[in-house]
Amino acid sequence: MQTNAIPTAANEKDGAAISAKRPEKSFFDKLMLRPESGVVIAAASVYLFFSVFAPHFFSDRVASNLLLSSATLGIIAVGVATLMIAGQFDLSVGSVYGLSAGLVILAINAGVPSPLVLPMILVIGLCIGTIHGLLVTRLGIHSLIITLGGLMFYRGVLLAITQGFPIRLQAPDPFLRAFDFMFLGIPGPFFWFIGLVAIFAFVLTSTRFGNWLFAAGGSAEAARGMGVPAEKVQVIAFALTSMMACLAGFVSVARFSSVDALRGQGMELEAVLAVVVGGASLNGGYGSIVGACLGVLIIAMIQQGLLLMGISAYWYQAGIGLLLIVAAVVNQRVRIRNGV
Repeated sequence: MQTNAIPTAANEKDGAAISAKRPEKSFFDKLMLRPESGVVIAAASVYLFFSVFAPHFFSDRVASNLLLSSATLGIIAVGVATLMIAGQFDLSVGSVYGLSAGLVILAINAGVPSPLVLPMILVIGLCIGTIHGLLVTRLGIHSLIITLGGLMFYRGVLLAITQGFPIRLQAPDPFLRAFDFMFLGIPGPFFWFIGLVAIFAFVLTSTRFGNWLFAAGGSAEAARGMGVPAEKVQVIAFALTSMMACLAGFVSVARFSSVDALRGQGMELEAVLAVVVGGASLNGGYGSIVGACLGVLIIAMIQQGLLLMGISAYWYQAGIGLLLIVAAVVNQRVRIRNGV
């Protein structure tokens, strides 16, 4: 017994000596371990750039527009981030967003009380997402194929509903006005966005379900081996994603009081871009809701900044594409550095 204790004590001393020699991690090193580390630096850089080169970027009106324009996309991005962490994609959120706005207007114009329309549209979103999730997990079809088909189907339904022309609320609705207010210069939809960011960030970082999401996204097979119901978790993530798109559609009706056949077109790509810029991995199992929030704000800053600089709006698409490439490269380097 004593002969075994001697080398063990020696090993402990050697380990303590090695730990003492190892330099303590700096604040920057600790920051870079976070999934949103790259986007924090990117957001600060974009903000400083437009503060210098874009006239009136510091004005209260521009700040309010930034928060308002980021709110709807942000609500969608919260769901998309959750699903991408779980290892899946949803390309239908833009069409679901547009269709839900159309259904909200049709229901209110038909006399359905708007406080009842909100839970109805959320349930519809849950059903849509659940169908997507079951098709993906039960049939083994890639989520890009299922949701791409959904993108075209829901867009076609919206086209049939609108007949290619905008539809509007027949009369102002008091309940909808509660979603479109201004408090201390901050638009009401942005409060919804931040509230959802706080809720989902807590769920992902402090609950068992959040751990299951990361495990299912990292390796569904390994997660099942640890007792994680990976397929069930991914179905729930699909349902939450579509529900967030429907909530964004309801909020957009409160803001615009109308919808057209192209509402939300291309929004699915902007949501994925925001999540990737926010540090999420396209392979799943890695990401951050806070990072996605900052990614949405970066997109809004670029959009507003280019307009204030007098640059044609046609260049916005090019800038967004370049941002996606740069974000993918930076995030890949960060993950390699962190050994993820």
